[in-house]
Parts: sequence; C-alpha cells; structure tokens
Amino acid sequence: MERETEAFTLKRNLSEFIRDGLDQEQLEAVTKSEGNTLIIAGPGSGKTRVITYKIAYLLDNHVRAENILLVTFTRAAAKQMIERVKKVTEKDTSQLVAGTFHHICNLILRKYANILGYTNSYSILDSEDADDLLKIARNEYRSEYSLDKELPKESVISKIISYACNTVKSVREALVDIAPYLMEFECDIEKVWMKYAQMKKDMNSMDYDDILVNTGHLLSTNPNILEKVSSQFRYVLVDEFQDTSKIQLEIVRALSSVHKNLIVVGDDAQSIYSFRGARFENIQEFMQIKGTKLFKIQKNYRSVPEIVQLINSILPGKAIPKKLESVRKTGVLPFMIETFDDSEQSEVVCKIIADKIDEGLEYKDIAVLYRTHSLSMVLQQKMDSKRLPYRLLSGRKFIETAHIKDMLSFVKVLQNPLDKISWSRALKLFSGMGTKTAIRICEEIGSELLNGKDFETALKNSSIKKNKDAFMIFSTLISMTEQNPSKVLEYIYNTFYQEYSKLSFPDYRSRNSDVERFIDIAGRYDNISRFLEEMVLSENVQMIAPSQEDKENMITMSTIHGAKGLEWKVVILISVNPGDLPNAMAIKEMKLDEEERLFYVAVTRAKDELYLLNQSTGVTNPYLKNSFVFVKSENDFMKKIPKEKVTKLKTGYDF
Repeated sequence: MERETEAFTLKRNLSEFIRDGLDQEQLEAVTKSEGNTLIIAGPGSGKTRVITYKIAYLLDNHVRAENILLVTFTRAAAKQMIERVKKVTEKDTSQLVAGTFHHICNLILRKYANILGYTNSYSILDSEDADDLLKIARNEYRSEYSLDKELPKESVISKIISYACNTVKSVREALVDIAPYLMEFECDIEKVWMKYAQMKKDMNSMDYDDILVNTGHLLSTNPNILEKVSSQFRYVLVDEFQDTSKIQLEIVRALSSVHKNLIVVGDDAQSIYSFRGARFENIQEFMQIKGTKLFKIQKNYRSVPEIVQLINSILPGKAIPKKLESVRKTGVLPFMIETFDDSEQSEVVCKIIADKIDEGLEYKDIAVLYRTHSLSMVLQQKMDSKRLPYRLLSGRKFIETAHIKDMLSFVKVLQNPLDKISWSRALKLFSGMGTKTAIRICEEIGSELLNGKDFETALKNSSIKKNKDAFMIFSTLISMTEQNPSKVLEYIYNTFYQEYSKLSFPDYRSRNSDVERFIDIAGRYDNISRFLEEMVLSENVQMIAPSQEDKENMITMSTIHGAKGLEWKVVILISVNPGDLPNAMAIKEMKLDEEERLFYVAVTRAKDELYLLNQSTGVTNPYLKNSFVFVKSENDFMKKIPKEKVTKLKTGYDF
C-alpha cells in the first residue's frame, strides 16, 4: 500500500514537472538524485530550474522544509530560488534553510560559539573593520620587534591569510601559491596573523574567514554537535559547486554526513576563481567518491547552434566531457576578426556596434568583454569620442582606477606644481607621509612658487627633503619635463611604484600589468601636455544620457570574471592574443588551465552573435620578454578554433 501511494505521488509530480517544461535530462537529475550526486550543468542549460524543481520535488514527496539545506554564493540567488520553489509547489517553504556559506555557518556558530571560547553575541567584522584591526596588529608587531624593514600592507597580509584559511593551507603554502615574492616575510606574516587572531578573540569578534574556519573546526572536533546539526538536514544542495574552496567542501560534507544526501550542481569548465581559493579539483574529486551519481544537463537554451558548436570545440582540456545541444533555431557563425593593433580593434568594435544598432538592436543587447580592464582603455577612449553610451559592469573606467590615477598624479605635478590634489595623492604613497604632512609640503612648495622661486628651488626649500625617496624622485622628474611621457612614467614605475605596488596590493600583478600598458599608450604622445590633455578629457567625458524611457539602455563593458552568469544577444570579445588572453603571467608560469576556462566562460555569454577579435601585431608585454614567437604558436586560443566553426574577417570587410 505504501509503495502504491509513493508511485501515485511520483506520477502526479512528474506530470507537473513535465508540464512546466523540464527536459528529459533535467527530469532525471531532479527525480533520481539521491546520495552523493554531481549534476554537471553546462552553460545556458537551466541549472537554477533543476535546483528549484529538485527542492519542490522533495517537498511534494513529504520531505519537511526544515530538513532541506540550500547553499548558494549570494543571498540574491538563494532568495530567487526560494521564490521559484513557491511558484512550483503549494507546500510551505518558510522553514527552508537557505543562504550563503557564511549565513549558514553563522546560524550554527550562534548556537555553539561558547564551545570555541566566544559568547553567542560575538560581533562580525566587515572587510574594512578587519583591515583596520589587522593594521593595528601589523604596526604593534613592528614596534614590538623594532623592525626597520617595511612589511607588506594589511590588505596584502589579509589576502594571504584569507587564501590560507579557504584552502586549509599554511602561510608558507599560501605564499608559494599566490605571493612567492613575499617569502622573506613568512615569519612576520605568521606572527602578525597570531596577534590579529588574539585581538579578535579578546574583542569577541570574528571576520568572514573565521566564520568558515570556526564552523569547520567546531564540526570536526565535536562529534555530538556534528551529529545533531547534520541530522537535521536530510538533503544538502550546493549551487555553483565549482566555485567552492576546500574549507567550504569540508563543511558541506560534514553537514551531509548523517543522511549522506549531498547534491551539488555546477560546471567545472566554468571554474575561474582560484585566486580567491576556489578549487577546480573539488568537482573531479567529488566525482571519484564511491557511489557518486553523475548527471549531465547538456541542452543549451541560450545560444544559437552555431555558437554552441564553437563552445563544444573549445571545452577546456581537463573538464568533464560534455557536448551541448542547442534547442534554438539556426543563426549565424561566430565572427573571427583580425585587426592590426588595439586602435584599429577599437574602430572595428565601434563599427560592429553601429551596425547592430542600425539593425534594430538596443545598446543593452551588446556586451564587450575582456581579460583585464587595461585592455579596454583605448576602446573606452574611442567610445567616448563617438558618444556611445556604456556602463562598466565590473569596475571603474581604466583611467579612473586608483593605480593609474597614482601614476598620473606624478605627471600632473610635473606639468603643474601648484596642483595640490595631485601633490597630495603622490606624496601619500611614500612611507611616513600622511595627509597632514602631504598638505604641509604642498603649501610650502606652493608658497615658494608664488614668491617667484623655480620648481627645483621650491622643492629643495620644502620639508620633502626629510623623505629621501620622495625628494630623489621629484628632483629627477624636474629634469624630465621635456621628455616623452612614457619615459617619465617608466622612471616612476621602475624606481618606485613597482615595488610599492608589490608591498601594498594583493593584486599587484594585475595593477602592474595595467601600468605597463599605460606606459605603452603614453609612448604614442609627443609631450606631457598633449598626453595629459587627452587623458583628462577621457576621464571627464560624460557618457551619453540614456533616454528617459529606458535608463538602462547602455552597452555593457566588463571583464570576463564580471560577466559570469550573465548573457547578451551580441558579445564582442576583444584582445584574444597570447599575453592578453591567455594572460602573460599565466603563460610565464605555465598555468593555462584557468585561462582556457575564462575563454570558455566568455564565449558562452553570447546568445545570437559572437565576435572574437585579435591583433596581428600581437601584444607588447614585459612579462613575455623575447618569447613572442613561442607564445604565439603555443598559446593562441584563436588558432585552436576549427576553421569551419567561424567566419574569418579582416579589417576592411563590410560587416
């Protein structure tokens, strides 16, 4: 009798799911996933639908809402899925446990914090507060040991600590992975970390990483608590599993340890966050666990068949094999366009956009993607000049980024020694120079200049002399006024900013790559005045005001990382050159796996049309030195695309 009831329920629910539009692959993943289950959901395959229908299916089959745990990477994703579940089933979802890793872990810690030496009312430090406390710990450590050497900034130390926490590694291992150039500071960073940890404990506080680490520690060292917590959750579902870190994997495995129903959904081919501790290997290792069921969701609802065929041909080498099938009507082959340099590339992009608008598309239907923001600088200038409306999805305009403004401040001072804003920005980069000191020096130099003294004399008469590095650099710059702006920037970079960046920013490689490209662009100008004029105009140009009817009608410009999870009718991917995409450092370090996955993610954003642009001149990047020929032949993504999958064009063709 019980079996008959179950069969009737199953039949009733299956018909509902079919009526709501689940395809056969999705249906099997929803109804047959028990135990350890890995659902590989290709791009545009409807993974959110699978997760929400799985929850609805469980609820309709007498699983209580409080016994289901859904773990996502954003609160918005969790909220969206719960709302969709409500539309599918009439069951009460109010007791469903859903949220981010940090949200779920915090719920657990609030009950058992006392076991770890905290009160249940512990406070959570946000990123800014955590950095402030880490700075205090860093400075106290320096004073305690009377250190003369400059330590990495708190933001850099924070990055190393966070990586170590998420990957369950030591400081040494973290340094080897992400900051080998700081290996000499290993002992210092460990001691700062210990002091910082003690300060947090004394304050009854945790930072974001503590929430994960302490939860993992609590569950691994307290069997009774582990059993009690994990007994509650008959089913644990994890979204975007390819983005999980080692500590996150350990936590969800612990939470599913009693009932052993851990259902994870993701796509290993779209794992692109290793820099923040995500492990590509989590999916592959999970698949190897004995008894794990594997489902592949391979119907693509996003892209036309021609784009899907290209996607299939560029599946990253180490990814789980899959072959997407488009359910859409035929479209046009992706375009592969070779331009001469980034200037010509920008002209071509603007031409493509103009043609698409003439065909009836809206600006919001178009996205321009790139590996790093620096690759978009020339294009941003071109689009500004043509008054094309755009938004930067994943950051500021290149010319407005902090490191580029830092470099420009030196050049602006050279052109106008009375520019207090630029003086202050430049001076505060030097150790021991705070806002008050910078303002005083600005005022001293300004007073001297207004009294008829020349720049060199004003500099010598100011208290800037107390800082040997600053005095030396600005004294040298005065003699370079008539030189090419690229020479000026190169001097600042090589003498000071490159090393400053290493000790100050966890993403120094990316920043330095931007600066190096900026120096190259500066070489196109004859003098400092013309260079600054162009840069400032570019900085201050107002984007065209979108119509009142559609305030979001703007072209999207974004890094590939920023575009993940999104889609557009037309995608233009620029600078697919060795050194740009794949990234120069990845080539140098022979770490191309994630670059392949980035390329895959970029291509899979396109719905109707895809344009892939490269430059026949290649790139100029100091990381590559003289290895261009080798790099070009061995690491060119464009050359790996089968000829029959694209329409090849060169500039001069009519689009």
